[in-house]
Amino acid sequence: MIRVAVSYDKGEIFEHFGHTEMFAIYEFSEENLDESTKRLVETTGLHGHQDMADLLKREGVDAVICGSMGQEAHAALLGYGIIPVAGYCGDADTAAQLLVIGQLPTSDGGGCSGGCGGCSGCHGGDEGSEDCGCGCGCGC
Repeated sequence: MIRVAVSYDKGEIFEHFGHTEMFAIYEFSEENLDESTKRLVETTGLHGHQDMADLLKREGVDAVICGSMGQEAHAALLGYGIIPVAGYCGDADTAAQLLVIGQLPTSDGGGCSGGCGGCSGCHGGDEGSEDCGCGCGCGC
């Protein structure tokens, strides 16, 4: 079983990991990656990156996709063996599917010159533009 969490808002990838009000958690069978189940997990009462990382650890998540994430969140997730995938926007279902079939590039989360503290590059608009499409404001 492969579990992927996506910071979630109305079917889309939510911009900020530590401020998401909900995660969509997708479970994929290793025998058939084309099929998955999805359930929504609210984060009511949780605040910040450590609470979110703790929740995802309890949920047995293998990877998390979000719009942006700081270095502390990145480190907390890696400490739990969860792969952080930041810098994305768009349809959450599609992103989860692309990740498990190896079509959603991951990075080391080393940040970007725009200074958002963890965006791995925006993949929803024109890279290098002031608003590259993910809304993190980093200008990657």
